[in-house]
Amino acid sequence: MREESSVERAQYLLKQAMTSLQTDRDVAWRCLTDAATLLSTDTQPQHDTPESPYTFRPGGLARWQARRTLAYIEDNLGAKLNVGQLASLVALSKSHFSRSFSRAIGSPPMVYVAGRRIEQAKRMMMATREPLSHIALACGFSDQPHFNKLFRRRMGMSPGIWRRRFT
Repeated sequence: MREESSVERAQYLLKQAMTSLQTDRDVAWRCLTDAATLLSTDTQPQHDTPESPYTFRPGGLARWQARRTLAYIEDNLGAKLNVGQLASLVALSKSHFSRSFSRAIGSPPMVYVAGRRIEQAKRMMMATREPLSHIALACGFSDQPHFNKLFRRRMGMSPGIWRRRFT
């Protein structure tokens, strides 16, 4: 029964993606990403995982530093994270780490962390009926208004509207 509802949700998301493809590619991409996450048997999405290789760029993190940092972020999404903690993992100063992380990954460290937390929250909203306040805290947001603000900024709609539309 659980799998049927996941399949039905994925079908709905795919239909939404097809409808939105010509008018709003961002919405279509988000629907496809959400459907892939829903149908995935893994607990993590296929993109942005610590195992995914990134292009080595001079001035960016070394591969071992990127792997260690990304793995730590994934393992601690529900906890309070800051740049100082992440920098100390790879023995860099905060400013050097921030520059190197941005160059290697393509976004500043805390923007990346917020994005990963939002992806985790989306998976939780699709898989459970937990209140949004519980999901926000479980994903490492300080409170529900903070979660709502970042979610709306990234997804273009509030988490409540997103949940009603896609689950």
